[in-house]
Amino acid sequence: MHPPRPDLVGISVAALALGGFGQLAPSLVGLKVREASAAPRTELSPYDAVGLAELIRSKKITAAEAVEDVIRKIGALNPKLNAVIHNTYDRARQRFKDGVGAGPFAGVPILVKDNATIAGVRLTRGSRAFRDNVPEKTAPFFEAIERAGLVLVGVTNMPELGIIDGTENVLYGATRNPWNLDYSPGGSSGGSAACVAAGVLPLAHGTDGGGSIRIPASHCALFGLKASRGRLLPGGFGAPPWPRLVEAGLSRTVRDTAMYLSVAEDPNTPLPKLGFVSGKAPRRLKIAMNLEGDGGQMPDPQVRAAIADTASLCSELGHAVSERKLPLDETRLHAAARQVASIGVAKLVDATAKDRGLARLEDGFEARAIGVREEAIRQGPFDAQIAEALPVLKEGTAALDRFFQEWDVLLTPIVRSPVYKIGMRDQSRFSFQELEEILRDYVAYTALHNICGTTAMSVPLHWDSNGLPLGSQFAARIGGEATLLSLAYELEEARPWARKKPAIFVE
Repeated sequence: MHPPRPDLVGISVAALALGGFGQLAPSLVGLKVREASAAPRTELSPYDAVGLAELIRSKKITAAEAVEDVIRKIGALNPKLNAVIHNTYDRARQRFKDGVGAGPFAGVPILVKDNATIAGVRLTRGSRAFRDNVPEKTAPFFEAIERAGLVLVGVTNMPELGIIDGTENVLYGATRNPWNLDYSPGGSSGGSAACVAAGVLPLAHGTDGGGSIRIPASHCALFGLKASRGRLLPGGFGAPPWPRLVEAGLSRTVRDTAMYLSVAEDPNTPLPKLGFVSGKAPRRLKIAMNLEGDGGQMPDPQVRAAIADTASLCSELGHAVSERKLPLDETRLHAAARQVASIGVAKLVDATAKDRGLARLEDGFEARAIGVREEAIRQGPFDAQIAEALPVLKEGTAALDRFFQEWDVLLTPIVRSPVYKIGMRDQSRFSFQELEEILRDYVAYTALHNICGTTAMSVPLHWDSNGLPLGSQFAARIGGEATLLSLAYELEEARPWARKKPAIFVE
């Protein structure tokens, strides 16, 4: 079965998941543990994915050694992070026996989020309703990254259906942030982000339907880029009425994401070909800075100071930065997007309940999914809602495109306030409306770029007063990934964030 893939963090109805893991690494032999963080030591963690592939290509290590190293690190760190929920170790070992090919990532291990459609690999979306779901087909995106040589070692945690911005669910529990285990890694790609941030591996899969890559990247001091609508191969099957979910990944270096995008690019994309963007560009950019969230809210003082400093850094690098408001009716635009997204959740819940024979929705789904469904039903016939929403979405997309004809890049916060503690997205703790208001206030900047199809990235340039990361969001017009990647290389050189390590990290 291949259910629709909502993953709609940032747009809920207002701002719309370690059981069964099995045996981990058979042995932790060769891993030295630091008392301060109980993290193992390894010679491979300093390498990014491109660097690891070069070690394998030059025969300094084997693909088997790279994979077994990650398996040992998962075994050592997962009890603390609760990030990896299923392992595919046998599949990985068979893969390097069969040969990993000669692609740019040949032999490099990867973890995928729990919404990846890969034949024979359990896909639950963090939901009890899908606990036994195993796809029979592999989606084109995952065929492409495996052709590039990436070796799947496991599946990472996400919130149920990806419709909150944290990584807590009833089925698997909460994933924790390696910068401070009391805090959330964000969501909905939080399990992948926690593993990369902790040095388990250099690159992991994520998806972004409203901020689900950029928010965890911000929370965990990683680089995360959401590609334009139509840039990459699809990660599932079926066509929603207004596509907004994209596959991508989280990495510690810009070049890993750049290479990852190049291998997953749709050869039939209507956009200008991207390829591998290898470094910064000489062109200076016109950057508009906007601090106002989609509901008119202003950011927390720490976030505001971080974005102001990012703007100063861009100016120091020779870019022209000016503060500007967006010429959009964001209230109307987001309301239309919520209509369409809520209908998608409602259809998924109802179809799954029927297919699984659920006597009550509560037997398979958490409160938020049920609440989103009820909200969609209250709004009237689905076809009429979609017909009403689509012109608004098209109008908003055109308005943002006109804005990007004047400005090369838009700089904003990722979220309104610093990283929150575990439990602040616990659906048993808050009513539907309370959680709705929390999400509406917090997730105020990212969903716009999913709605309008524009590309956007989170760059880890700051840390708050608790020592937790704060990302800066840069966005560009549809097809503008090269602009963002070139700027990211500049920022990475000016503020090399990978030198800074969390409390839980494999040295």
